[in-house]
Parts: sequence; C-alpha cells; structure tokens
Amino acid sequence: PRWLFQVFNLTFIAITQNILLFLLAIPTHNAAILDPKDRALQASDYVLAALSLLMLVLEFTADNQQYSYQTHKRSGVLNPHEWPGARIAWTQADVQRGFITRGLWGWSRHPNFACEQTFWILQALFPILAAPSLSKITRGDMTPLYVGLIAPLALCALFLGSTRFTEDISMSKYPVAYRAYQQRVAMFIPVLTPVYGWILQMRGKKDEVDRLVFGDVVAKDGVVKKMN
Repeated sequence: PRWLFQVFNLTFIAITQNILLFLLAIPTHNAAILDPKDRALQASDYVLAALSLLMLVLEFTADNQQYSYQTHKRSGVLNPHEWPGARIAWTQADVQRGFITRGLWGWSRHPNFACEQTFWILQALFPILAAPSLSKITRGDMTPLYVGLIAPLALCALFLGSTRFTEDISMSKYPVAYRAYQQRVAMFIPVLTPVYGWILQMRGKKDEVDRLVFGDVVAKDGVVKKMN
C-alpha cells in the first residue's frame, strides 16, 4: 500500500540506510586518528588490499556479464566488443530460460552482491587485524575495533532480505527453472555450489537439474522442452 511505502521510505530508506553508511566509515575514522608512528603498513594491509581489489574486479565482471546477457536477450545479437570477462556466447536456450546461469552466475546466484558484502567486511578487518601494532591514539578516541563489523554485518542482513524478495519475483516468473537454479547454485558463497551438486548427485537428480540450469532445455509453464 502507498501509505506503507511512505513509512518504509521514511524509516528505512531515508534514515536507516544513512546510519548504515555512516557506520561503514568507522574503519576510516580509526585510521585517521592514528599516531603517525602507527601508520606503517602491515602484512595484513597488503593482503586485505589485494582481496578488496579482487572483489571489485569480480563485481565489475559479474555486472558486465549480467548486462551482456540482458542485452543479448533483448536484441539477439552477440557483441564481440564486450568486456573480455563478459564475452560469453549466449545460446537460444539461455535466452528462453529467462535468467543468466553462466559465467560467475554459474557459481553464485548473486555474485555481484556477494562481492559487495565481502568488500565491506574486508574494510572493517583492516584495523582489527592491525590491532596489535596500534599503540597510541593522539587525536580523539578510537571507536572500539569490533564495532566496525556492525555495519557490514547489517549490510549482509539487508542484502539477504532484499535478495530473497527478488528471488520470490524470479520464482513467480520461472517456477521450474529458477527452483532448479536454487537447488544447484548457492545464493552467495560459490564454494557451496559444488556441495549442492554433490547433494543432488547423491539424490540422483544432478543430471536433470544441470540440464535445466546449464543445458539445452528450458522449462516453460511447467513443461520441459529441448531447444534445437
């Protein structure tokens, strides 16, 4: 209802999200008030920086793969000048299926969301992993290090709720194929996808599900059809 959306808009979109963004800056605040002698880079800084850059690259690639798929779905034309990580030879079965299941999306149902959440967790870990080397704070008071994890964990909860909502919409549009996709591919964590495959294999359903998710068949109105 319109009135309920206005309440949601005021309490969550206009207020809660801004508080969340404010809290995401806690690690930056802690870094800004460090004593100059404590600002030397640690081994953990290099590792977290490399992982953070990796998350940005993967998120960029996942978004471009989705864009490439949706563009081909509408136009039917393969663009040879796509970002190399998104240069996928989409098939008619991919188009008829209605949603992307290839590339990074074959490992995670929402790889861009997974990378986004991981990126902010990594930012919160910078001061936490460097904590033993922090000896003096010369300006202001440092926010307790573990408080910095509150915002990224709250962000994860937000993503989980909104993702379930979007998946309900997808389920209503593609009830058979998307249910198979949920059974075969993990929502966020890609290392769980092989586990899902193993469970389906034990149940004797892996081949059937794989054909629906990755193969040359599509499910329309509950009927599975092979694409020529």
